[in-house]
Formats: sequence, structure tokens, C-alpha cells
Amino acid sequence: MLELAILGLLKERPMHGYELKKRLSYMLGHFWTVSYGSLYPALKRLEKSGSIERAYSIKEKTRNRNVFRITPRGEKAFMNMLGEEINDTALADTEKFDLRMAFFQYLEPEKRLHLLEMRRNYLTEQLAKFKAYRSVNKDEDLYRTGLLKHKFNQTKSDIRWLDRLMAHERETIRKRDGAAGKRNIEVETAEGQVSAV
Repeated sequence: MLELAILGLLKERPMHGYELKKRLSYMLGHFWTVSYGSLYPALKRLEKSGSIERAYSIKEKTRNRNVFRITPRGEKAFMNMLGEEINDTALADTEKFDLRMAFFQYLEPEKRLHLLEMRRNYLTEQLAKFKAYRSVNKDEDLYRTGLLKHKFNQTKSDIRWLDRLMAHERETIRKRDGAAGKRNIEVETAEGQVSAV
């Protein structure tokens, strides 16, 4: 997933390793910590695969910093990683789903909607499991009960948020398809001729 994040950020603009770490920490730090020990090997792997390249070097204080940019091969790899079908394990990993979601702007609305629906279905199943567990284990101690209630409420909140995002995607698709339909409708001009708008 680190490669996805690096490619996504380099899609926005070329950056050197320090900038990438700073941007990754700012964007993803609340749920994922990136170290130089993982960042630089990932940059080397991406460069070796031809997904990124050194664009130029800049001198900062006493060292030269290599500025990387995404290549066409990297663009393709990024879109493949971003849009690939998610399995149950990936759906269960909130951090990985959130990381992917950070780059949803690059996907078509239908694909975003599909991925959001998959995540919502997974969370709905989790709610049912929480309810089943709670009904069987009513006499749990305060902390287990509290933790379960917290997870239950958090999951319900996530589902409401996903519902709003899915409604937005459906509206985006509806407006786009409506506008395309209008362009294809034939209208009669003032002269009585028929032309496409």
C-alpha cells in the first residue's frame, strides 16, 4: 500500500523523499506511520520497476536531493492498484481502505460507488456480528461491554458516512447521464429544422 500512496502523491507533483515523507505523514499520519526505513526502499523498488524516475536533483544545505516523478508505467500501475477488486481481507483493513479512499478522486464514479458499497456491506455484516455477540454475552465486564458498544457505534457512524458518500456518487452519475442524454436529444430549431443539441 505504500507504493500506492507514493504513486498517488507523485501523480500530483514531483517530490523528493523528504517531501514525500512529510506529505504522507500529513495526509495519512493519523492512521499510518511512514518511516524513512520503509519509504526509501519503496522508492527504489518503484524506480527499478520503471514506475517512477528521477526528474532532477536539488541542492539543499549539504546534500543533493533526488526529485522523483511518476512515469506512464507508474500511472498505469497506480490506476490498477487503486481500482483493483477488493477481497474480504482488504475490506476488513480500515487503514488500507482509507488509504485507497484518499485517492478516490482518480476513479470513475461507478467504481467509487462499487467500492463504497462493498465496504458498507462488510460493515453491515460486522454490525450483525456485534449484535449477535452482545445478545449472547450480556454479562461481560464493563470494559468489554464498553469496547463492544464503542465499536458498534463507530461502525454505525461509518455506515451513515458511507451512505452519504454513495448518495453523492449516485447523484454525480445521475447528473452526468442526464447531461449526456440532453446533448443527444434532438430539438427543433427556430427554422423548423431538427438538429442535435
